[in-house]
Amino acid sequence: MKLSFVPLLLEGKTLSAEARNALRENRRGDAAALLMQQYDLDCREAGALVDVSVCDEERSE
Repeated sequence: MKLSFVPLLLEGKTLSAEARNALRENRRGDAAALLMQQYDLDCREAGALVDVSVCDEERSE
């Protein structure tokens, strides 16, 4: 069983509306990118919060 932080992030007061909308629309990659920008997280940290791998996408660009 995996632990998901998405419900906590959706209810949080400090998450931007843009990131919250991305999570609601199941655009987890977009949400992770926003978390990296807004909170200075690295790809592993942001990916872990929203349960998506974004580190591989950065390397391929």
